[in-house]
Amino acid sequence: MNLYRPIIIGIAGYALTESEQSWLTELKPYGVILFSRNIDNSTQLKALCASLRQILGDDVVIVIDQEGGRVQRLKQPNWPQLPAALDIGKLWRKHQFKGLEAANSLGQVIGSQLASVGISHVAAPVLDLSIDGADPVIGDRAFGTTPAEVIPLATAFIDGVTRSGITPIVKHIPGMGRADMDSHQSLPILKIPVAVLEQSDWIPFQVVSGTRWAMTAHIVIPEWDHQPITTSASAMSHIRSLFGDRIIVSDCLTMGAITGAIEDRIQRTLDAGVDLALFSNGSDEDRRRAVEASGEPRVIREEPIELKALPVSTIETLVQKLKKVPTPIQAADPTWDRRL
Repeated sequence: MNLYRPIIIGIAGYALTESEQSWLTELKPYGVILFSRNIDNSTQLKALCASLRQILGDDVVIVIDQEGGRVQRLKQPNWPQLPAALDIGKLWRKHQFKGLEAANSLGQVIGSQLASVGISHVAAPVLDLSIDGADPVIGDRAFGTTPAEVIPLATAFIDGVTRSGITPIVKHIPGMGRADMDSHQSLPILKIPVAVLEQSDWIPFQVVSGTRWAMTAHIVIPEWDHQPITTSASAMSHIRSLFGDRIIVSDCLTMGAITGAIEDRIQRTLDAGVDLALFSNGSDEDRRRAVEASGEPRVIREEPIELKALPVSTIETLVQKLKKVPTPIQAADPTWDRRL
């Protein structure tokens, strides 16, 4: 039985550097997360994923953010621009069947895109609510403004993405749609009472099924603790109690909401009860330090699911359907990779 360090780590570019090959082999992180800086075209990306498997094993977890809308790592011209979740939510309000069909189609397209190049996990769907007046960090990434909208559409998306063997990671548990600032830059404090959150924001995370994986929100809930959810043992105890048996991944620990030395951020996160720390950015030395800070190899991976892309003709048909979603499709935000 192979053991791995409880961390998912970012890499620098289109191919592994000699240094990365060395410390990945030596330190054995649980998985790797990819960004647009790692993606040129499908041939290159498939080769990169194959090299990660060669070094870290066939069961390595390879994660990417691919939601549609603003958050797409697989971008034009090599991949189609896809609608944002809220575009689909607006369609659902007018015609529920067409909305559900679009959400499922979006999942199928994304799942097949990832399976075809060897990516195993997608950090999607967003289960947060889109709240008027909040910081736009969530905004149109959410399927709707209420649990009644988010639950069926996220469920349809998950059904679609898992058809290709991709594992979804729902985010951002327990919900950060009400955040009044962007956690990439600073730490949001949710000032709304827990009693209100229990009846609204938290419901999708309790109801939506189809995956055990969830990513934390870098927020403070003062009734739980004055530390970020991600680094608070008290908050993580509440999460475990409320949301069941989860494999919990931190949101990126290089974001502005989490402060301190690299080692401190990693250790506080794992000590709080998060299963896997996520550290995306920084220099080669920063990323090696982060992996070392996660401690000795001590966690096992899940059995890998067979990845199987859908037929090209099927995906082409689904993409054409998604182009008919009757709301403007917002281009991917060119700054998003730097913020994540």
